[in-house]
Amino acid sequence: MVKNYTNEWNRSKEFLKAAKSNLELNDIKTVANREYFAMERAVVSALLIENKKVSRNHKKIWEMSKFLDLDFDVYTLMRKLYDLRLQADYGKISDIIELNDDNVIYYLKQLELAIKKIKEKYKLE
Repeated sequence: MVKNYTNEWNRSKEFLKAAKSNLELNDIKTVANREYFAMERAVVSALLIENKKVSRNHKKIWEMSKFLDLDFDVYTLMRKLYDLRLQADYGKISDIIELNDDNVIYYLKQLELAIKKIKEKYKLE
């Protein structure tokens, strides 16, 4: 079990680092993609720590995130990041929030705060 959540946590940190690096390159589509996966992997690591069986399905992970006792709305943040990702990766029309520089930068900051809270709660490195 330790290996599983550690692997997921490390992947989350790698995705966050990639998002920041791509922001410097002004590649907002890649930033949006990496933001979503950084959040998803952080949530999966928290669920694994709580001994939950985690699905590979995005929507099921979002639903399970509602049961994490964190002081922010994990589900809503994940949905917004996923919406940005779909626009970036597939050119889909926004369901929730428009893909643009301001939103990608704003949600990168929200992601960093969320990951910090998960790190603190679960005492992750």
